[in-house]
Amino acid sequence: MFAWNREDEMPFTKNSSLVNPVRWYLLVVTGSSVYLYLSLFASPRVPFLLGGDQLYFWMGAQQLLYGQIIYRDFFQFTPPGTDLVYAAFFKVLGPGIWVPNLVVLLLGVLLACLCFSLARQLMRETRAALTTGLFLVLIYGKLLNATHHWFAVLLVLTAASITMKRVTERRIALSGTLLGLAAFFNQAHGGAAFLGFVAFLLLWRVRTNLAPVAAIRIIAVLTLTCTLVLLCFAVYYLKTVGFERLWFCLVVYVVHYGAQSPRTLGLPAALTSATIPSLLPCLAVYLLLPVVYGLSLWKCWRSRKHASFPWNQVTLLSLIGLSLLVEVAISMNWLRLFAVTLPGIVLAVWVIGGLPRRAVFLVTSVALTGLAVHQITARRAVFCSRGELPTGRFATTPMANEKLNWLAAHTHPGEFFLQAGWPGVYLPLQLRNPIYWPTLAREDGFTNKNIESAIQQMKAHPVRYVLWTHTLDRGCGLTPCLDDLTPFRTYRNASYRPTHTFEDGDVLWQKIDDPATPNPPGPTAESSPR
Repeated sequence: MFAWNREDEMPFTKNSSLVNPVRWYLLVVTGSSVYLYLSLFASPRVPFLLGGDQLYFWMGAQQLLYGQIIYRDFFQFTPPGTDLVYAAFFKVLGPGIWVPNLVVLLLGVLLACLCFSLARQLMRETRAALTTGLFLVLIYGKLLNATHHWFAVLLVLTAASITMKRVTERRIALSGTLLGLAAFFNQAHGGAAFLGFVAFLLLWRVRTNLAPVAAIRIIAVLTLTCTLVLLCFAVYYLKTVGFERLWFCLVVYVVHYGAQSPRTLGLPAALTSATIPSLLPCLAVYLLLPVVYGLSLWKCWRSRKHASFPWNQVTLLSLIGLSLLVEVAISMNWLRLFAVTLPGIVLAVWVIGGLPRRAVFLVTSVALTGLAVHQITARRAVFCSRGELPTGRFATTPMANEKLNWLAAHTHPGEFFLQAGWPGVYLPLQLRNPIYWPTLAREDGFTNKNIESAIQQMKAHPVRYVLWTHTLDRGCGLTPCLDDLTPFRTYRNASYRPTHTFEDGDVLWQKIDDPATPNPPGPTAESSPR
């Protein structure tokens, strides 16, 4: 099954059946664009309202456009790259709901082209295109969540694609530049990929019998360019925020609150006999990556003396993929894991190259097409309710649409509004977060000092409404909650009154001395059961 087949694994030559790769790239761009467009837009003027952790970056981009400075005026525990990307798109195109969908689409197309480029160095174009489809539909299209993980992985693997073709100082310098830029989006991914690159160069030096001095020089080039690029981007924030605040946000906070492995291995649900069927796709990815990287490195070791073996490509992809896997495993989460699977998908298709190619290609292509159609139709069935807000038309679930329309009727763009548990309404309604932290969720690691600061910021801004997410009171029952949020609940109860309960259980609290008392339709918090 794992026998090496030179014809399958070698990059294309002049004798290939398709000598013009531009046609294949056009096919990849067209196919990925159509698939992602149908997954992101209900019609040309109606985008789906997306969710996921990317909401934090949308809110950060809004705050940047309001003139605030990241880390100083609002909290973020990742480097500012992703916030700046969204801010740039909002600045040029406006803060519409469709703009993040466009970012997700463009990022997906770039990742698809990168996947095809990496796979094409190891296999024929037909299998490379199939590999791209597998990644796009099974991984990226399942999430549609353009966070810092995806931007960093795009840059890391672009750096790998440059070096794996031929190792020269110029290529290493360019790869180091991209690694430094990747760390500007995700410090952990950038650091892990850098270690993977260094490990590759050390093994490459042994395989090529390179002089130790030359090996030290080329590693120094990688280190120097990566460091200089990162410092160039960091200078502004060191000057405006200060080293101490930057260190707390990007290092201390991440170590104390971000690098904690959950008991459920970061799966979407607890692993039980009842949930195993629904968790099988995630469990398959969890198992696939270490097995594929182990087999790939074993094949590299076995064929290290074969000049025709694609040693650079396989070794570099395996080491980078493995380094990213180890880094994610420190704080395992299926969303983070899916974001670093691209090297594993490419190598998995390469490893099983000994199977009957035509049969596998046909069966997999048909199944993949069916899955893509199912994803698109299922999303359209769920996001079947359309509406229009200050940021444009959109499609979402009926429950979310009713909630947003109610809030839109009682707020106005630019108003300070606290959504305590999840930053989902700030972009659609163009509302502003009045506190330093993005939410008041328990997992954000608040201390009494943080809560007191949030209360003072609430008092300093004209905040009419607080949307209290019901999950913030989870586990309290009928007794008063006694946790880190207790001081804020005391302030909320004294300064606000519940005025409306939404169908999902969230409660809207209105400031007691607010002269504009709304007369909302539907049940109120006092009359509606939770």
